[in-house]
Amino acid sequence: MRRTALVSSTAWMAIGAAFLPLQAAQAQDEAARPTRAEPSMPEIIVTAQRKSESIYEVPLAVQALGQDTLEDLRIDDVNALATAVPGLSVAPAYSGVPIFTLRGIGFNTVNITATSTVGIYQDELAYPYPSMAGGPIFDLERVEVLKGPQGTLYGRNTTAGLIDFITAKPLLGKTSGRVQTEFGNYQTYNLEGMLNLPLGDIAALRVSGRWENSDKGWQVDQLRGDRLGEKDRLAGRASLLIEPGDDFSAFLSVSGWRDRSDTQAGQAISLNLTNRLSLAAPSFGPGDANVPGLLDYLDTYQPTKASQAGFNTTQQLSQTLGLAPGIGAPKADSDFISAQLRLTWSPNDRLSFISISGYNDFSRNDVVDFSGAPYEIIATRYDAGIKSFQQEFRAEIDGDGFDLTLGGYYAHDKMHESTVFLIGENSSVRYLRLATLGLMADPVANAIFNTSGYTPADVVNAFRAGGGGARSKSETMSAFMNGEVELTSQLTMSGGMRVGIDKTELNGCSIDVNGNYLPIVNTAARAIIFQTYGVIAPEVVKNGCTTYDPVTNTDHEVYSRLNESNFSGRLALQYEPNADTLLFASVARGIKSGNIPIVPANRAVQFTPATQEKLTAYEIGARLGFWGHRAQVNVTGFYYDYTDKQFSSYVPDPTFGALQRLVNIPKSRAWGIDGEIVLQPINELTLTWNATYLDTKVKNYTGANAAGIPTDFSGANFSFAPKFSTSGTALVVVPVSTKFDFRASLNASYQSRTHSDFGEDPFFAIKDYFLLNGSIGVQSADGNWGLSLWARNLTNTYYWTSVVDNQNLNVRFAGMPRTYGLTLSYGF
Repeated sequence: MRRTALVSSTAWMAIGAAFLPLQAAQAQDEAARPTRAEPSMPEIIVTAQRKSESIYEVPLAVQALGQDTLEDLRIDDVNALATAVPGLSVAPAYSGVPIFTLRGIGFNTVNITATSTVGIYQDELAYPYPSMAGGPIFDLERVEVLKGPQGTLYGRNTTAGLIDFITAKPLLGKTSGRVQTEFGNYQTYNLEGMLNLPLGDIAALRVSGRWENSDKGWQVDQLRGDRLGEKDRLAGRASLLIEPGDDFSAFLSVSGWRDRSDTQAGQAISLNLTNRLSLAAPSFGPGDANVPGLLDYLDTYQPTKASQAGFNTTQQLSQTLGLAPGIGAPKADSDFISAQLRLTWSPNDRLSFISISGYNDFSRNDVVDFSGAPYEIIATRYDAGIKSFQQEFRAEIDGDGFDLTLGGYYAHDKMHESTVFLIGENSSVRYLRLATLGLMADPVANAIFNTSGYTPADVVNAFRAGGGGARSKSETMSAFMNGEVELTSQLTMSGGMRVGIDKTELNGCSIDVNGNYLPIVNTAARAIIFQTYGVIAPEVVKNGCTTYDPVTNTDHEVYSRLNESNFSGRLALQYEPNADTLLFASVARGIKSGNIPIVPANRAVQFTPATQEKLTAYEIGARLGFWGHRAQVNVTGFYYDYTDKQFSSYVPDPTFGALQRLVNIPKSRAWGIDGEIVLQPINELTLTWNATYLDTKVKNYTGANAAGIPTDFSGANFSFAPKFSTSGTALVVVPVSTKFDFRASLNASYQSRTHSDFGEDPFFAIKDYFLLNGSIGVQSADGNWGLSLWARNLTNTYYWTSVVDNQNLNVRFAGMPRTYGLTLSYGF
């Protein structure tokens, strides 16, 4: 199904002009031209309700993008997907973890091992952690985006919705293949291929892959001119389909990807809130403890385009200073492999038993420099791993006038996540060094708190490298049912329920790295603890935990546990007065399981879990066909009652001013409208437009802002929740002769202003932006070969998708500048 956008008059003139050189050729070849068929609305068969049906017959807010649309719009990763799906946001956390937000419902955690409010699936197999979706998109049949709470049909429960990537399946009895090469700016050369092989009469094997390369970085350090942003990603998939008879089929798929690209650098735009308050009122904090030259850098190098960035050299990040080791070059080193086995047995036309077994294995050893400036503000090496096993079994019954699905789901995940970070020139560290030297200069304080006899020389490079580590495991068990019954020939009721149990355990703490923390942790930090809690803390040992717990007056590994049960469900009515009209109304409840954070924790309270959140959604919608199925209008209105929203926020800290922790926001709400219009006035032209209007609000919540100051956030809007977002496409396919077609597409998307926090700091604002993408080319009438020119961000718009606080600076992460290239494809 094609997606369209609001297209300017200039863009329409450009499309019209594309027809002119073709008119003469068409007139000369009129006799050979294919007979024009009556316009017929493009239609996608979806499995949003786990059965094959037209998208226009689904009483859900669902948007689907077919294979042709994905290729026309150059959607080759999840970031590009967001430009085609209004209401969907994919923004990077400072750790590089993607934050998925749908209709304003998201979870802004930085943890690699935290589940998302938006479920990610491939062929109905859950990818429960956002980073698992970080590979290239290729060889897909379609992508389905379901908006609103899910859980009665899918094993993992979610509050925002889900994205299901449906892969192209092996074809029995047909040998086919395809190879595609791409060449573009930034010295880009990509290769994609597919081969389908029949194995006798009952089986087929499909092998596909994509290799992405870019040898010229798109980011440029503003001070030195060094480049960053080279790409090296490889992905593959092998699928085997066996159908020995009409009553049984087996589908086995193994897929994976690896990433060795440069990691993205940030753009420093301002001092963070704590720093700004400190400079304005030195009595509040450290005053100007910033590294010399940083304030001048901020004044001189304010970013005005996407390519401008600030980052450290590989030599700087790799060197050892004192007791602090380096962490290496800012590059990705991530791997993911996934396997699933799907067995389907249908003893008769009315009954099917389906088993889906899956295993995911993700590892990450990336180095990310999100300093935003060429100073060692903060750069981190991540060492994380996730092993996830899941099993689903369900029975599907197709009765007279009703359908029923009964099933159970079990998942067991085992995770570890550790970090080593460099913060040698961070203002907080520089302030602690000054405080430590001041303590040493005071004979009384030095005698009380410097019991190990550290010297000023020990402090010079102290606290440069720190770390953290955690081990966790989670278990999910659920039973679900979903059914549909025809009350009359025009009225249908559907609904379902899910009962689940979620268990999570975590052991973790921050750690000293090679003793370089100790000259400060065992002196000034102990003095701060005494001033705050009135006790003298014991000394931290080399490579020991540095997470202080005032209850026990010790630094120790923290153990946290969550054991929660939940109930979710959905009830809907749909009314079809005629073949072109469907009206529906529903109420649904979704649950997102609780989460235990993994953060550099200075205090044990930072490991306090966020309990499960609950969202109750009320929706009404209509799917309307007009003009002999040449036009389709889909509208959905929704209201969300949101309880205990999970959010990564701050807690006051006497040492650093504010520290990260997860919180639950008691009450909030969201409402909005999704709209879609699809037009095919003539067979050669398809127009699609999608839009989402959204209004979000925190009802009551008092917490801490980025400086640790108590703040009432009641009335604030959600993060990554623009009021208005829209996307659309105009697609032209003109048969030039019996041998080849002319093909052109123009896609535009717009997102209004939003922000990456609760909006109290204007530096976290994400400005509105408009993006234009397009392609033009020719292809053979049978689709076996093609040539196209394409461009993304055609106007080279400077936009950013996230702003983060790195304990010293506020840092933007920019979207890609203009990219363009040539694609050649051949198939058989």
